[in-house]
Amino acid sequence: MKTKLILVAMIFLIAGCASTPTPAPTVAVPPTAIPTEIPKPTQAPTNTALPPTPTTAPTITPLPPTNTPLPTTPAPTATNTRAPVTREPTALPTATEIALRFEPPVLVEPANGATFTARRDDFVFVWEPVGDLQADECYALTLQVKSLVDPQQEHYGQEIYLVQDSCNSTVQGGPLRFTVNRRPPAPNYDGLMATADALAGNVSSQDYLVHWSVQAVLRQDGNLIPLSPPSETGEFKLLNP
Repeated sequence: MKTKLILVAMIFLIAGCASTPTPAPTVAVPPTAIPTEIPKPTQAPTNTALPPTPTTAPTITPLPPTNTPLPTTPAPTATNTRAPVTREPTALPTATEIALRFEPPVLVEPANGATFTARRDDFVFVWEPVGDLQADECYALTLQVKSLVDPQQEHYGQEIYLVQDSCNSTVQGGPLRFTVNRRPPAPNYDGLMATADALAGNVSSQDYLVHWSVQAVLRQDGNLIPLSPPSETGEFKLLNP
């Protein structure tokens, strides 16, 4: 009996192996949904206030106590890029080249070393002509009266006289003459003595030294233009008793 059961089992086993197995039906598996990550909304950046930067207080430099101006930077100077133009100077004749047409006058009187007395004697000056002068050409006489209170100091009164009578004079007219009075009316030397005394400290001198010279000049627009060099300087004494 046991053997029969084994045989039956073997038959079923062989039969099963000989038959083609029927494939099992394929079950469609629905696609699996892959979850998509939804992006989170981007938040706008927040304006976060930065911490304040510490500011260093400016250093105040005290000004100097004096009124000395502070140095400033000079503004740049515009440079002229054009080539400089050099102008030739125009040669003009000088006053000396135009005017000096005569030799210096020769003095005649008073003689050097002569003595006069203040408020008693007039000064009479005489000199030789240098040539024939035109109507606007004359002689100018320079007179100086110096105080001798302090001979080392230059305390003097001085005047230049235009000798009107000498204008338009000629050589044939002979020596020329000009008088300076001892007191007013003008021309007089009393005022020159007063000027010298005032410069000497309002001290009246007992002696004065007088200098004089003559020069030919041209009258032009209120000016006196030399026509000759000045003469030698004459000198004499003036007593003040």
